[in-house]
Amino acid sequence: MTGPSGAGASTGPSDRPGLGSGRDAEDRAGEVGEDHQGPQSVAWLADYVYGTIATLVAIAGLTFEKNPGELTTAGVVVVGAVAIWLAHALSQLVTRRSWNHLELTAADVAGELRRSWSIVSAAIPATVIFCLAGAHVFTMHTAFTLAEVVGVLALAVVGVGTVGGGQRPLGRRLAYVVGLVLVGVLIVLLELAVHLL
Repeated sequence: MTGPSGAGASTGPSDRPGLGSGRDAEDRAGEVGEDHQGPQSVAWLADYVYGTIATLVAIAGLTFEKNPGELTTAGVVVVGAVAIWLAHALSQLVTRRSWNHLELTAADVAGELRRSWSIVSAAIPATVIFCLAGAHVFTMHTAFTLAEVVGVLALAVVGVGTVGGGQRPLGRRLAYVVGLVLVGVLIVLLELAVHLL
């Protein structure tokens, strides 16, 4: 498909980050040196953060139930993660179609779902924890606490993994990691505050 005529018209995939085709992203990833994270790994980790925060929010909501079932809680976490995954993929596809004036194919949909799969994988630790509670390994109260702690720690690990090299000031790197962790902590604190109301 040819773009509009004119000097400023685009004749290829959009230059907007994240809106190019999957193949373009793979090509760019191959051009990144070993000492730097490629676009795909950064996008995977970004989606993992998205999924982790969504899982923490779901867990916070479930703590308001008086007697939440273990497997029911695990199911709600999984369904919530899948819903967020589908919504995220759909929003990316709509944006790509709008910016690039493309007709999306089934391959485009499958590719976007594959690229954002880490949103669902972020819910796996909490799901396993609640399933273990269902097997009476520990209580549901302990399961909720563990799931929240694991979620906050996951944000810390992602922060460390994406903080960048020594070319960035130490203060900014620390602030970045602490900022990610504080998002998770804030969700937990808001949950506690609502319980105290």
